Amino acid sequence: MSSSDPTAVLLPIVRWTAPREPVHLEILAEDIPDLAESQVVGSIVLDGYADVNVRETIAHLTVSCKTLEICARSLDEFEFELIYPLTILLRREKSTKKPDWEEDSEETFMVTVPEDLRELDITEIVRQTIELERPLSPIKPGVDLPVGVLPDDVPIEEAKEEPSVDPRWNALRKLKGQ
Repeated sequence: MSSSDPTAVLLPIVRWTAPREPVHLEILAEDIPDLAESQVVGSIVLDGYADVNVRETIAHLTVSCKTLEICARSLDEFEFELIYPLTILLRREKSTKKPDWEEDSEETFMVTVPEDLRELDITEIVRQTIELERPLSPIKPGVDLPVGVLPDDVPIEEAKEEPSVDPRWNALRKLKGQ
């Protein structure tokens, strides 16, 4: 894994020396076959910071990218903007020869890396999280609803029923009129 590998998302980790290191990566999706296959278009930006400790580092990142989607209403293609958090816990060990990804938790990706590792290939976790964040039924902005369909956020007025009158009141009204 070298920094000249244009087909991977490489997170540079050797330069992280301060307790809170800023992180900024910008990668063209078309250069990375796995991401291009996942319909990611334009650039992918990873911004955030790394909390650096002696044996563990937590990278708190925000991933911003666009995916090519097909509108569920109009069937037009459009670019959908995704912005989501990504957290990676890196543990450094001398005995590890290559990165060892642990079972994914719901919120944090955990990996054990060799102490001298300079870059970590995070292409697969970026691809997986993009796939999970994509909308199930994307709607292109500005596309109207079909005629006769109400949007989910508009409350449907319930049919106003006349309140039923207790028949005893009617009997009392008749007595009052006499």
